[in-house]
Amino acid sequence: MKCRQVIQALGFAFLLPHFSFGQNQPLSLEQALERARRRAPLILAAQDRIEEARGRLLGARVLLHDNPALEFSGGPRYTPGSDLLDAEVGLSQSFELGGRRHSRILAAQADIERETASSQNVVRELLRDVATAFWQTVAAAERVRSAQEADGVANELLESVRRRYQAGDVPVLDVNVARNAAARTRAEVHAAEAEQTRALGDLRILLGMRSDEPLSVEGTLTTPDRFELDQLIAEALKRPDLQAIAAEVREAEAEVQLGRGFQWPDLGLGFRYGRDEGDKIAKGALTLSLPVFSRGQELRATGEARASRLRRELEAGRLAIANEVRTAFDIHQRRVDAADELQRNAVQALDENETLARRSFEEGEINLLDFLIIRRDAFETRLIYLNQLLEAKLAAVDRAARAGVLK
Repeated sequence: MKCRQVIQALGFAFLLPHFSFGQNQPLSLEQALERARRRAPLILAAQDRIEEARGRLLGARVLLHDNPALEFSGGPRYTPGSDLLDAEVGLSQSFELGGRRHSRILAAQADIERETASSQNVVRELLRDVATAFWQTVAAAERVRSAQEADGVANELLESVRRRYQAGDVPVLDVNVARNAAARTRAEVHAAEAEQTRALGDLRILLGMRSDEPLSVEGTLTTPDRFELDQLIAEALKRPDLQAIAAEVREAEAEVQLGRGFQWPDLGLGFRYGRDEGDKIAKGALTLSLPVFSRGQELRATGEARASRLRRELEAGRLAIANEVRTAFDIHQRRVDAADELQRNAVQALDENETLARRSFEEGEINLLDFLIIRRDAFETRLIYLNQLLEAKLAAVDRAARAGVLK
């Protein structure tokens, strides 16, 4: 018996991690972002482009650009009374001058840096989308909760009005009005649940999850987001999209340098060994190409124009990003102020107003229509406050993304 209990305990201990892993554990924002970094298809595809660039670097690092050439020739000598066969074998290798190999390596390294920065920029943009979808999902869950609470109150009110109608205290009109109010709140619950389903579906797509994989989130819309403007602007100037443009500048400069290398001739060294009229002959060979027509003009012209354009884009990008961050910072502050205004001067009194209105209705001081108007106003105020909290969170996400804090 003891042996069986030990075996069962060990089996349970072995299965416990797998059981816990399969549970629908709510994701926090940081967990959602980390999951996106590891599993999002767009991020994985961007990382594959870095490997493609590394493959081009392997080609640029090859010691000699051209392969050696091995030549064979032979044939009879057509002279009277001669049956000799002449043959020759030669081996030659050309060498690039002007530092062209070094220029190709620099261009390939700049390409890797550009793809790396572009991959990081894909991460930044995707994490912004993930954070946006996360907070939209949190807000959708809050809307469902608010709609369900309002539906519960509406159903209680409908039952109360029905009892009062049966007692002869209220007309049938009040019953119909209460029934309409309850139907409206039930419809709002369904609409809120549909919005929650849409938000969860969008988040699943961004996280690279299956459609049948369970997903829930946890977060608080009222959590403050604190950043200093100067710190954000300093971080923004390190954004990966700017680093990608800077890498493109270096790549264009390397292409210009490569074009200048074509002004130098190609050097060829060779060795030939053959037989001529029965004599064995060994010869060395030296060749020089004459860069008369093709001198890398296209590479120099296009590289210089591209580098000039990219430098202008880089400078314009830095100015634009600084303005974007400042604007996003101000927008977030205004969104926070709007939510704070509602919280201080409207939301805090809603519960008390509803309680007083309910008591006044039950005591006959106000009619049903007035009571429903007060409840509807309270419900809509809560939704407006929730929307303002969501807008503040989305503004914080946008601010962080523009500043390059999300990475």
